[in-house]
Amino acid sequence: MHVDPFTQDEQQAIMESATGQIRNQCIAFFWTGMRTSELIALEWTDIDWKRKKITVNKALTTAADSDETTKTKTGTREIDILAPVEQALIDQKQYTLLQGRKIFLNPATGKIWTGDQQIRKTFWIPLLKKAKVRYRNPYQTRHTYASMMLSAGENPAWVSSQMGHSNIMITLRTYARWIPSDNSKAAKLSRCFLQKTQKSNNKKTEDLSAILTKTCKKMTNYDKIQSLFCM
Repeated sequence: MHVDPFTQDEQQAIMESATGQIRNQCIAFFWTGMRTSELIALEWTDIDWKRKKITVNKALTTAADSDETTKTKTGTREIDILAPVEQALIDQKQYTLLQGRKIFLNPATGKIWTGDQQIRKTFWIPLLKKAKVRYRNPYQTRHTYASMMLSAGENPAWVSSQMGHSNIMITLRTYARWIPSDNSKAAKLSRCFLQKTQKSNNKKTEDLSAILTKTCKKMTNYDKIQSLFCM
């Protein structure tokens, strides 16, 4: 898996170049960690404004004529609505709240996105060119989210649950270099994982995952995270 996240400066350039519905969708890309197929399947009824939660339970791909289930069992999840996403959803209401179920539609047609390929051709490639940002596919916004959260000191167990990973080990293995190398609990646990998994078999890896998940407490640093990106 090639992880090539966007920098803070690149995100800022993209947001400054995007407007309207496209800007709202880009914010959701960068600040939810959702897969493209999950984001374009999102409906207004999936938003719990009071609890500030998004229910992710379906996906929409090019190959499908209708909504599908999420990629994995753990892909069906609730994720927290961070402040940038909340504002983007509020701004998006004027465009699609009264038009149907889906939150993000193709603004050129007013219809449901057909998948990642249409998004890339319709606005993603032109937007990155306009912003003078090196091209990466939309999926890298998911990696950007994970790297941002971990760099800000968020707990790996929380990040893993937000991403819908089937195992915390996937999160630690994929994004280990973005976990702060200090004396925090998260850093110690990740180093422990990296050392032990080099010598352990699959069963031991599963046991370690259970220990990590149980030990890690949800410690969200919203203020710190939001300061990484000035909207």
